[in-house]
Amino acid sequence: MAESNGQVSSECPVLRVGMVGIQESDLSPSCQNVLASQGSMVQITWLDNASVHLSCVESYNPFDLILVDCRVKRRGKDIACDIKKSWDNAFILGLIDDDVSDGEGINEPAIDWLVKEHMADIAIPWAIQEGLVRRRALIEREHLRRQVEDASYKIEMADVASTVLHNVGNVLNSVNVAVYVVHDLIHQSSVILVHRIAELLKRHDENWEIFLTQDPKGKRIPPAIMKLGSHLIEEQQTVLKELEGLVRNIVHMKQIIVSHQTMAKSLGTNEALSVVELLDQAVELSFQPGDAKWVRIQRDYQSVPNVITDRHQLLQILVNLLRNAKQAMQLQVGVDHQLTIRVEIRTDDEFSVVITIQDTGMGIAPDHLARMFTRGFTTKHDGNGIGLHSSMVTIHRMGGLLQAHSDGVGAGATLTLILPVGAGAGQT
Repeated sequence: MAESNGQVSSECPVLRVGMVGIQESDLSPSCQNVLASQGSMVQITWLDNASVHLSCVESYNPFDLILVDCRVKRRGKDIACDIKKSWDNAFILGLIDDDVSDGEGINEPAIDWLVKEHMADIAIPWAIQEGLVRRRALIEREHLRRQVEDASYKIEMADVASTVLHNVGNVLNSVNVAVYVVHDLIHQSSVILVHRIAELLKRHDENWEIFLTQDPKGKRIPPAIMKLGSHLIEEQQTVLKELEGLVRNIVHMKQIIVSHQTMAKSLGTNEALSVVELLDQAVELSFQPGDAKWVRIQRDYQSVPNVITDRHQLLQILVNLLRNAKQAMQLQVGVDHQLTIRVEIRTDDEFSVVITIQDTGMGIAPDHLARMFTRGFTTKHDGNGIGLHSSMVTIHRMGGLLQAHSDGVGAGATLTLILPVGAGAGQT
């Protein structure tokens, strides 16, 4: 159907009518005139009984209205059930003899409406008009269905885009921290001291022995060089560690985009994953070495089987949960913070792995707890309410659960993630 500015097309629908066992000559001149007056609005196909039996083999329904000759000397009633089985959506009108009693054949389940021969001139045009009304309603319903599908698709795409931006933004925070660390190290690097020593040695390149053994400035150079070696090694190790983190974060950002692309195509890259290893990677992405000054991370890991799911989608969820816990603890000042991460087998179901992230942060108000996973809900002044919502949606796709608990403001919060061992089996 053609569309224009979101409105239903004004073009008149074509009603497809099948005349089964009825010849045009069987109809009265007045009835023929009524059918002819419909013009292109009605498309009539004249079928004998053999043609109907052949057509019933096909699942496609070519007709909106079917008129069946059910008079005593005809075989209409015998084939009505076959028609109804194959073309269930079509309205079936049965033509019966005038001398048939009112009660006879009324309960025929395959025929929607039985009409006597002398009423055909009225009944057939009426049925066609009703069929046209029904056809228009079906077209409008189909149009509305497509509009709903389009709107749903746009909302889903907007949700995917928002989730990608949110998750990439989280990773960029770590990238920025690593860049600043490397920048400060290079800006204050001990390499500058090496350059100064080299300049001093250049000025005394003809009497190094005297300079290094007798000159007060020269005497300080050998001990400085000995200390300098260890400083340069430490700097190199720190820079290498930050650069390795940068590489991991950049790969993670790429995989965030790839995983959402594959999810949009209903295809996932599932693999057997160690939850413990993935959690350690998420902690490394979420916390910096300097965070050890104000928070202690306690790991309580049991031996659990691998889960089968998409690595980067699960990693995104864990990073979201850990960063939320970190931010909640940063807001709760004057507290010796502890983040407890547990991994265990579900006691009542050995096929589920339970991940618990418990913080000592700001906690969750009772009236906020029920809305935690609602899209757009956030208590952060710079939040967007996407992270927890998208995490919950993705976990449900994996066949798992995500739950939140808090005893109130100031009491910390606990996020529980339950994953079936075969989590990937729940994805669609």
